[in-house]
Amino acid sequence: YQNLVARRGLLHSDQELFNGGSQDSLVRLYSSSTSAFFNDFVVAMVKMGNISPLTGWPGEIRLNCRKVD
Repeated sequence: YQNLVARRGLLHSDQELFNGGSQDSLVRLYSSSTSAFFNDFVVAMVKMGNISPLTGWPGEIRLNCRKVD
């Protein structure tokens, strides 16, 4: 995050997190507070762990396949 604030993001897509938009304040916070980042990271991982993924045909994400019975 410090590199993003310094406009030295490794990838263009990364730098888009800090480009004058709504995420700038969060990038600034994370660049100055490792504990804030890790606290939010833990919360996000717990939320992701509670997601029930779709399985079988409803969970298929390929667009070029057909249903096989």
